[in-house]
This record gives sequence, structure tokens and C-alpha cells, in this order.
Amino acid sequence: MFDWEKNLRQITDLYGLSGEESPVLQWIQQNISPYVDETYINGLGSYIAIKKGKGLSKARLMISAHMDEIGFVVGSILERGFIRVEPRGGVDPKILQAQECWIRDIQGEKIPCVFSTVPPHLIQPEERSKVPSYDTLILDTGLEENEVRQRIRIGSGIVFKSPLIELQSEHFAGKTLDDRSCIVISMAVANELASVLHDWDIYFVFSSQEEVGTKGAGTSAWDINPNVAIALDVGFGSQNGYEGLPLGKGPGIGIGPNFTPKIVTDLCNCARTKNIPFTLEPAARPGGTDAGSIQIVRGGVPTALLSLPLRYMHTPVEVLNVKDCKFIVDLLTAYIKTLDNEYLEGLQWS
Repeated sequence: MFDWEKNLRQITDLYGLSGEESPVLQWIQQNISPYVDETYINGLGSYIAIKKGKGLSKARLMISAHMDEIGFVVGSILERGFIRVEPRGGVDPKILQAQECWIRDIQGEKIPCVFSTVPPHLIQPEERSKVPSYDTLILDTGLEENEVRQRIRIGSGIVFKSPLIELQSEHFAGKTLDDRSCIVISMAVANELASVLHDWDIYFVFSSQEEVGTKGAGTSAWDINPNVAIALDVGFGSQNGYEGLPLGKGPGIGIGPNFTPKIVTDLCNCARTKNIPFTLEPAARPGGTDAGSIQIVRGGVPTALLSLPLRYMHTPVEVLNVKDCKFIVDLLTAYIKTLDNEYLEGLQWS
């Protein structure tokens, strides 16, 4: 049986800042190899694993999930060894005071550190309403200044230190569930396909640098030239004050100009046939997922997006429900079974 908690716990614990995804790539390499026939790493550091089909169509389905996570880099080293940071990816500075992080030293070792905060006793009245900014936030490693300068350089990467925790009713919380949860989903699909006689070749893409411009997915799609591509990413889950994708009620299926109507319809039909719940997720324009860059490669790639509902996105306490992960696996497996030579003939935009 596929061990969701074990895989989520291991992969979310890894360091994988945008542009520095090697630890995540190595973990995927070790764990997906029993399920696929070929693998390679492309020039931008994305990892591609291929599960060969049994048919004659030689068509290619690309399933893309990104390896990288949001974080920071060292911008400057200050007196007494304190560190000023700059963001890499979208991190709201309002959430950072008193957060725990890891900083990667020049040897690749992880050093624990914390964002400083002023005790409430010392905050002046005129300062209480001010919002933290990257100009004022400081990292503290506990090291003396000379040791900081020996072990840490300008540009050293920093990520949240937030181990996965189990909540109630199959919910989990932690860092970088965006998008490591979808990597685990891809692995689970590869596992399911071991017992499926599918026609098309399946290209599982674990893309680099999504959080800084969806670069890895676009370059991978150019290389693969897929007949169909499905991006897996997280979507805004319902939470207090915001009605988004409900957790535990299946994936969001993207609908809008970024997504080929036939693929959207076929995914919805597969979900209904298999009694898999889903929510249509309207998008007036391409968002920040791999789907946006994949769609416009070469002459255009028929593309779709499946969104895993996620609360508190781009924080150290992102929350998902594992039921939704399983629903996406079931939906993708069902869809892959429908792909044959005739499917290619109906892939016109409308």
C-alpha cells in the first residue's frame, strides 16, 4: 500500500529552494525508479521519469509537478553576525517574525536560525501598528560574526523549518506542501500504472524553478513535445474568510483560456464515471502554475490543470487533506486509461 504520510513527511523535510532543487531531485530519483522505465535530468535541472506505454500510438502525456519551494537568500551579513534576507518566491513578510528556518552553509549543511522579533514589553506605541518588511527583518543563527562570515555567503539559501504534523480527519500541515504533495501524487500514479495496460507513454516531469517563473516546466515541455500535458499544483482552499476549493471534496479542475476544453470535459467525465468529487476552478488568465508556460511551447500544447486544495499557501503551515491526493490519483489513472490513438484525433481546441 502506498504510504502517503511517510512520503509526504520525507519530501517536505528536504531543502529545495528555487534553483537549488538537487536534494529533492535525488529523493525522487531513489523512490520513483521501481515504477518507470527511463529517467533523465534536463539542462535546467528538471527531472523526467518515463513510463512506457504498451500501444502503438507513441503519443506522450506529460504530468508536471514542481520540486522547488519558496524561501530567502542572504542579502547581507551585519554586525554581531545577524543576517538580512531577500525573498526568493512569494513570501509575505507579515508572517515571518519569530519563525524558524534553515540556512544552507557553503558545505551544504543546514544551520538552524530564527527571524528576530521585539518582545511586546519593548515595542514603542508608535511602532505597534507598523507592518514588518524585509528592510527590518533579521535572521539570528546564534553564531558569532566571524563564524557566520566563514560558513555563510551572500546568496546562501534559506527555507522554513517546519516538520509535517498530522491534524485531524486526514489533514496534514507543514511547509512546502506546495508543491511536494503533487510530487507524491505523481509517484502514486506511477505506482498505480504498474498494473494498468496503458497505450501512451507517460512523462512524469518534476520541474525546477516554478516559484520564480515556471521555468522548468516550459523547458521540459519544449524537450518532450507532449501531445497532452496536465499540470499538478495546489489551489486556494476554503478557509476562514475565503471560499475556495473545499478540502476533502476532490481536486479543482481548471477551466478558462489556459486549458483545452476537450481535456477539461474528459477529466470531468472521468470523475463523474468514477464517482470522484471535483470542483470547477475558473481562471480568466494563466496563473502561476506550470500550465501557463507549458501551453505556449512550440505551436501550443493541449493543457489542463488539476489543483489540490490547500489552506494557508506560501506559509510554514500549509494544510491539505490526503483524501484529495487520492482522488487526483484515481482521476489521473482513469483518464490515462482513455488515451489511445483515436484520442489524438479529437484534440482540436474546440
